[in-house]
Amino acid sequence: MFLYGLDAGPLYRTEALRAIIGRECLHGHWLYPVLYGEPFLTKPPGHYAAIGLCSVPFGDVSAATARLPSVFAATLAVVLVYGTFRRVLGERPALVMALLLPCSVLWLDKVPSAEIDMTLVGWVTAALVLFHRALESERRAPYMIGALLCVAGGTLTKWTAPAFFYLTAVPLLAWRGQLRLLSGRAHLVAVGVAGAACALWALAVVQQVGWDALSETIRKEAAYRFAPKASKGYPWAELATYPLAVFAAHLPVSAFALLTFRRAFWAQWDARGKLLLQLLHCWTWPNLLFWTLVPNHNVRYALPMSAGLMGLGVMGLWGWWKKPNPPTPFPRREGGERPRPDSDSPFPPREGGWGVRFFLLFLLGWFVVKVAFVEYVVPARTANRNAADTGAELRARVPPGAPVYVFKLKDEGVTFYYARPAVKCADTRALPSGAYALLIRQEWEDRTAFGPLELLHCMTDQQGDPIYLVQKP
Repeated sequence: MFLYGLDAGPLYRTEALRAIIGRECLHGHWLYPVLYGEPFLTKPPGHYAAIGLCSVPFGDVSAATARLPSVFAATLAVVLVYGTFRRVLGERPALVMALLLPCSVLWLDKVPSAEIDMTLVGWVTAALVLFHRALESERRAPYMIGALLCVAGGTLTKWTAPAFFYLTAVPLLAWRGQLRLLSGRAHLVAVGVAGAACALWALAVVQQVGWDALSETIRKEAAYRFAPKASKGYPWAELATYPLAVFAAHLPVSAFALLTFRRAFWAQWDARGKLLLQLLHCWTWPNLLFWTLVPNHNVRYALPMSAGLMGLGVMGLWGWWKKPNPPTPFPRREGGERPRPDSDSPFPPREGGWGVRFFLLFLLGWFVVKVAFVEYVVPARTANRNAADTGAELRARVPPGAPVYVFKLKDEGVTFYYARPAVKCADTRALPSGAYALLIRQEWEDRTAFGPLELLHCMTDQQGDPIYLVQKP
């Protein structure tokens, strides 16, 4: 489910941006992201460092190595959720959870992928699993410190990690009447340790790039997430459509999550099962409400709550399957004893074991979907984008060792496959004599701002728009 398709098709959309910054890690830029020789602080360095680490054994970043962090993060999430379900509910429901968790459209698209989303899922899942263990254990401090360190790791991967954690933890503690734990020693020590890790990173970055650069970037990222676009206003219609889109992305498993609202359903579980149910509900609905109210909507923003929604669906499915069967006439054996269904079976054999057959058919169907996505959808969506060909053509026309200067170019796919140094230049008059540069159409039409230029070649970017390789005499 995860490794298959690792090298299917070139990098797509912002995958190339993640990969090209990950390549900079191999050039020594591990502390903060660097793009075209300049700090690129819209996201912290966690995911880019992961790409660099996965690429070290191969000597360079490729499409496959750039996608490996999402594979490892998805595998970790499945193993952690499996372990939690196994500890609380037993081996077989845990296996069902592990098999069904990746069966959603979001996971299909993001594993494998060079995007940040699945790496964030791994950190958030680890944090909440450890938090659940802290609530179960009498020795909370080690698990709480581990949970908050995972929050710190998620924060240094994507700024939104603390929101997912505390939008789950605070409602869960309020539901259980344990809000005092937030002011307890275990939590405060854990916050101190995690906060110190993030603060040390921030101080190191400030020493390198300055406080203004870091704070201004974070302010712009927050405004992008939480402020409605002035031209469109607040998207009121999406208050209804966004939750439906998230729910639809997890069908059919998410449909069974609705069963978990029934009072009779809760009566089936012991105290540990109810704690797990509470965790999954708090993992799902407060986060879904929050990201619905946030004006900048994208279904993938809900990916870190995917395990909560799918977990509710599996528990709803499991509770429905393990519900006592109505009396069924069984043929008597010799001696008058009636055989009973196997109580240890994950799916009690209702109507001849149809549940097992349905489950196996569903997994087979999802495997077919996965194959179709890798073999047909991925090649189709990257067809005619020609980033690799354009990068190779550019490499053939620029002498080795000569950097290419870029100004407003946004196509990192071309520069990634170019695989040689590219330098950002803000001042059109600062282009050195003899330098090579890539211009977009608008810059070429306004080329008088650059002074005299020699057109070497016209190519197309991934959107089919022209880009111009020029040299300043």
